[in-house]
Amino acid sequence: MDTLSSPASALGWDWDRVPGLPRTHYLDNRMYTHEALFNDEKEKIFKAQWKFACHESEVPEPGRYRVINVADTSVAIIRGTDNTLRAFLNICPHRGAKLLRDVQGTIKGDRTTCFYHHWTFTTAGQCTTIPLPQGYPNEAINADNVHLKAVNLDTIHGLIFVNLSSQPSQTLKDFIGSAMDQIQAPLGDLEVFHYHRVLVKANWKLFVETNCEGYHELLHLLNRTTALSQPTYLKRKWLLHPNGHHTFQPANIAYNKLKLGDRGTDTLNGMTPNMHVVTDIFPDVMINVRSTVVRIDSLIPVEPGLTILECRGLGPKSDTETQRRARVKQHNQVWGPMGRNLPEDIWAIETQWANMTAHEYPYSLVAREDNDQATDDSPVRSFYAKWQQLVGVSSFDIHTPFKNGAAHEQ
Repeated sequence: MDTLSSPASALGWDWDRVPGLPRTHYLDNRMYTHEALFNDEKEKIFKAQWKFACHESEVPEPGRYRVINVADTSVAIIRGTDNTLRAFLNICPHRGAKLLRDVQGTIKGDRTTCFYHHWTFTTAGQCTTIPLPQGYPNEAINADNVHLKAVNLDTIHGLIFVNLSSQPSQTLKDFIGSAMDQIQAPLGDLEVFHYHRVLVKANWKLFVETNCEGYHELLHLLNRTTALSQPTYLKRKWLLHPNGHHTFQPANIAYNKLKLGDRGTDTLNGMTPNMHVVTDIFPDVMINVRSTVVRIDSLIPVEPGLTILECRGLGPKSDTETQRRARVKQHNQVWGPMGRNLPEDIWAIETQWANMTAHEYPYSLVAREDNDQATDDSPVRSFYAKWQQLVGVSSFDIHTPFKNGAAHEQ
């Protein structure tokens, strides 16, 4: 007679039991699929906090613009005729049409006109023309007192950030703090030479997680071979900054172990040959510096299980054609659309998402403790400490209101 197994007779891990761990060390997986919580994230995190928009080199000259998406809101970054960077809602104040319909371009003659009713605005957001103005006898509607709605904008080390809150709780400088200190030098005088977008079928937080823990480097042949194989690499430290930011301290990568060639020529300012350093900026930005090139990843959450990943590659503006060709090759070997690492990261988190939606896996573990060294989960725990502070629910149980200190209870 065949012997049938049953869950009741299974030994070992109890999948349905709340893990016997500190509440900081596990996650309620409903946070990835919950529609109302996703909407709260858009309002309380992406609209209310400083959000990376683009790089200054994407709007290099007066009249140039770049349109971005922040929590379903279209925002236009415009360099004015006075060379000042400004941000506005990409909305005509007349009837709400989208003013700038291309992702990027040039506003000629300091005038842009809404296609719908031909109201016209300057690069500083002021209305100059309302067709057939006699139809507006009320003095409150005229070209002198109509303008585009301004959005808070600030820059740091060439990166442009926006904040849709009417009154940001912090300046950008205070929000970032010391998180970018170790990458300040290599970020100087760069330009974007590569840009692509990926539609990721997974929750945005899953991609953030994979960029702020070193344990998953086991996933990548490149990382296993060129980094983890070095005895000193695992002692590399994570620095945890206020506001959920993290820095992965510098280490050297043995590129030659995969016959990728050393990164010892034309290194960026402040970088040594084969050096690697990472900074994660809450909520969604990874700035990854590999001696000769910079990668910036950022996210646009679309649905609980759908995320747009934006990938930028950057190099010095002063590059010769030969130098730029080498940087593009080195960038694409690892991070490009057909590179070694990015497709593997996406594949991994999409398999996670498929299982999250089945609701048979109630808790994820973020329990590794390794003195803040490479494979410690401390950056993930730091991210969720800030996350729960903003959304107001606990990461270990999304139906429990978050209270300061609650996440540290046993």
